[in-house]
Amino acid sequence: MTALQPLDAPPWTVGETRSAPDRGRPRDPDGPHSAVRQARLLALLEADDPDDRNAAARALGGRPEPEVALAVVRAYLRGRVDQLPDAGVDRLARTPAGLGVAELDAQGVEPERALRCAGRLRPWDLPPLVPMLLDRWQHGPPAVHAAARTVLDRVPADALAHLLGPRVEAGGHGLLELLAGRPLLRTPELDRVRRRLRDEGRDALADRLVLVAGPLRGPDAEAEDAAALDALRAPAPGVPAARAPLPPLPELLDLARTGAPEQIRRALGRLVEEHTPPPGGEPDPALHAVIEELLRHPRAGVRLHAHRASRALFGRAGHARSTVILLSDPLPDVVRMAVRTLGRASWEPALPELVRLLQHPKPVVRSAAREAVTGFGQAAVPVLRRVAARARPDRRSLYTDLLAQVAASDATT
Repeated sequence: MTALQPLDAPPWTVGETRSAPDRGRPRDPDGPHSAVRQARLLALLEADDPDDRNAAARALGGRPEPEVALAVVRAYLRGRVDQLPDAGVDRLARTPAGLGVAELDAQGVEPERALRCAGRLRPWDLPPLVPMLLDRWQHGPPAVHAAARTVLDRVPADALAHLLGPRVEAGGHGLLELLAGRPLLRTPELDRVRRRLRDEGRDALADRLVLVAGPLRGPDAEAEDAAALDALRAPAPGVPAARAPLPPLPELLDLARTGAPEQIRRALGRLVEEHTPPPGGEPDPALHAVIEELLRHPRAGVRLHAHRASRALFGRAGHARSTVILLSDPLPDVVRMAVRTLGRASWEPALPELVRLLQHPKPVVRSAAREAVTGFGQAAVPVLRRVAARARPDRRSLYTDLLAQVAASDATT
């Protein structure tokens, strides 16, 4: 072409323009989820461009995998993304390992961001973090000091008093500021601390320590014991004793929400016995909130007792919605029970969650989920087709096989 170029003509410009390969937006609503796309988004969390990092964090925020949630939370803790990943923190808090000191106090973590994540945890997840929180409260700058105090105020008072006990006994009376004004279960250690404060002339601080008697033994326990013995020695009366007045509903709900496990079980029994709505009636809305909270209690026995109570207190739909919460339970046996319950009830709103459990790490849960989904028959077909269309090619057969099984079952009936 150079040899053929006419005289006095501008030089040939031979160039090929090719658009750069489309890497895809980090959160492309039209792009199905895949392992390749997820790996690309995880890599973008370490990109130099902050917009790419934030967009990747938003796209990964809804993923259910704990390892993905951990990657997003780590990026936030180290200041690489701007928005607090609420869903990721909540998801990690429900895993057996939880979100502990190893992550929140690791090298490179910004203290204020760690405290914001800690503030998302449930109160009974906070005691293992108390040493870190105390260090931030005592030695951090003003903003960190205030944030640490806010989180420390959410630690259950009795658990915090137990953890601070050795340091307070050793003379660290400044830590009592964290307990002042909060009701504390009376213990010999706290009695000694309060007496020592009075001996040192610090009556104002001693008066701010609110010590209450134990939940089972009140200040009138001795008189009540004597009256009970007298009643046992007396002849049985001919008339049945009048039943004690029923506690009001708010009192029972508060006991169910804040009591010890045995107190919660008794409160749930009284709620079922005395506050079950009549046929066709609706339960108090506060009952739904308390049962939903207890279905996420750290004790498995309390979660199961709350589930049984929901069957008596709510109608079919309300009990099914309570059962769906247990599909995310950390114990596989509880998840399997919830799957079977929803399968027997043929409650179609639970189908997306049941299909999700087809990839559960435990075989017993996957088997129960397959049985429950196929039991829905044709009702499960739209959900299975939708999930199969978006599934990875190596996992698509998991759903297509179930679709074929449902079709074969309908053909034989």
